[in-house]
Amino acid sequence: MSLGPDRTTCATELREAMRARLDALDPPAGANVDSDQVRPNFDALGQALHQILTADAETVSAAAQDPAFWTFLSDLRTEVEQLRAFDAGLKGAFAAWDPALPASGAALKTAIAALAVPTTTPAAPADLKGKLR
Repeated sequence: MSLGPDRTTCATELREAMRARLDALDPPAGANVDSDQVRPNFDALGQALHQILTADAETVSAAAQDPAFWTFLSDLRTEVEQLRAFDAGLKGAFAAWDPALPASGAALKTAIAALAVPTTTPAAPADLKGKLR
């Protein structure tokens, strides 16, 4: 479940939690949360909770919370380094190439063929995990 774009989800969750608590009383009083005098209070609490969770809280992620994401990030960095090495090798091969010398063309082809092609880009995780603090 997501928080949604506004206070609605938070207010509903608070209201339903209080309804369950009040329905456990004898006699049950859960219907009180639907009162026109009570509903604005839950809406205000829902607004405050939504504000805390969406604007005031700091979201953090580390390997402990989301190992799949951090493994993906590490794999992506490895791929970037492979691409840099490939780029440097390609530039070096062309820098050594002399189009005026026929044998230089064969050396260029050999140098390019010897380059390690980067591996497949790692698949991104389907979702991210973290915690609020």
